[in-house]
Amino acid sequence: MKIYSKFIFPINFTTESVTSKREKSLFEEYFKIALSEIEKKEFLEKTQKERINLVYQKLEKSFEILENITNLELNEASSETIGDFILAQALEINKILETLPESSLKNLLKDWAFFVGIEAQKIKQGFYS
Repeated sequence: MKIYSKFIFPINFTTESVTSKREKSLFEEYFKIALSEIEKKEFLEKTQKERINLVYQKLEKSFEILENITNLELNEASSETIGDFILAQALEINKILETLPESSLKNLLKDWAFFVGIEAQKIKQGFYS
């Protein structure tokens, strides 16, 4: 069998145009919603005491990192990484605190989380570099 070259077209295997125009699919949206529902269910299943202990542990870890920053030599990349981590901790703490009933302890913990978030932003901006 003879293959005629005039019928073979060059095939472009690059997918840059396809990936640059990519939009979120329905599956991605559904998956994100399902994950958030699972997280909410897990939070509701935990008792109030467990949630407060979790918040306390996250705050303690964040404060340890903040204390150790004075001994570290931070460059731009490391300060952004550490700042992102501490900011994520503060946001998680705030999310957990939203599930607790109103109390003075909740307000105190929210203030601490707010302080941690502010310090995280300072670290990200290079204030301690």
